[in-house]
Amino acid sequence: MRALTGLGGGGLMTMATIINSDLIPFKERGMYQACQNVLHGFGSICGASLGGLIADTIGWRWCFGIQVPISVFAFMVGHLVIKKDGGKKARDQETANGAKHTSRWKRIDLAGALLLVLGLSAQLAAMSMGGNNYPWSDIRVIMAFLLSIFLLVAFVLVEMRTKTIAVMPMSMLKGTLAVSNLISNVCVGMAAYSVVLKDSASQAGMRLVIPSLATPAGGLLSGIVMSRWGRLSELVRVGCLLMMVGNGLVASLRYQDSSWKYLIYLVPANFGQGMSYPAILFTFLAAFDHNEQAVSTSMVYLFRSMGTVWGVAASSTLIQNVLTQELPRALEGIPHKEKLIDEIRHSVSVLKTLPPDVQLAARHVYYSALRYAFIANTAVAAVALVSAFFARGRSLDRK
Repeated sequence: MRALTGLGGGGLMTMATIINSDLIPFKERGMYQACQNVLHGFGSICGASLGGLIADTIGWRWCFGIQVPISVFAFMVGHLVIKKDGGKKARDQETANGAKHTSRWKRIDLAGALLLVLGLSAQLAAMSMGGNNYPWSDIRVIMAFLLSIFLLVAFVLVEMRTKTIAVMPMSMLKGTLAVSNLISNVCVGMAAYSVVLKDSASQAGMRLVIPSLATPAGGLLSGIVMSRWGRLSELVRVGCLLMMVGNGLVASLRYQDSSWKYLIYLVPANFGQGMSYPAILFTFLAAFDHNEQAVSTSMVYLFRSMGTVWGVAASSTLIQNVLTQELPRALEGIPHKEKLIDEIRHSVSVLKTLPPDVQLAARHVYYSALRYAFIANTAVAAVALVSAFFARGRSLDRK
């Protein structure tokens, strides 16, 4: 069901951006994209704050159930507001050219999409199993990595030769724009603070409200700067710099540090993310003509999603490996240690049931694991910053 939900929601931001590109002059797109990001950020804030509260009170199932009427309302608005004249014109043109209705389906790159999904899935499975369920040298982990490489190489070959509308056109991967976009979206994983601070779900959600506000604020500032002065490259660089500094600040936090630091230190990375997302998008879009806007937009969101998935998987793998190595030493001498370690690694709620001394030792290990994850994110953001200095987009002064 989660996969079905992802299939439905995965393209919403992409389609909204494509529709804006069709309706709004390119020079004015910055402010509209900023408004779109503000609304998206507002929804994220509501999810972070209200989601934890709902889970702690009436149950986690209502976190999903309450979205059903909202989704129905959004569907009705989209159906009534978005004009379908463009689709009718396209169908009329196809009919005039003698094209059949089924010919549009033949232009969809199903083979490329399937190979990409399977390749990434095999890669994520290998990262999840390695050092967690099995040793990195286990044949199952190695085979999953080899299968991933084979499928992704096959995907690239298909994209180079396909006659359909490619999922990832190789012609759009020239230069450093795509690389910068991919790396800049890897730094993720702030929700794990509830483990170290002993927060409930609602407390963790409320703790993230103010830092989450920084993301739409950064997007709004980015939209204003783009609309008035352009400055795409500078926005990307400043955003990546803030992400690097922010992740570094979080990595510098001590166990049970001052409460204000847990709040303030999360702001720079969120603000930088808000700045860099729209700037990276328009830096990439400005490099292509208007008739390529849909494909180039989907490329940006594809790389962003891939970066996010890789970031989550890599952070999770790093955290789980640190837990696997350090928990046995931290819990030395405790009865049924292996069973307890397995429970701690798979459910943080177990910590609340442990004796205070055991709980403290386990939380220290979690703190160490999270710190390593943010150090890695800082390094990735530094690479993104270096990459951003090589990304020079075209002007927004075009239709």
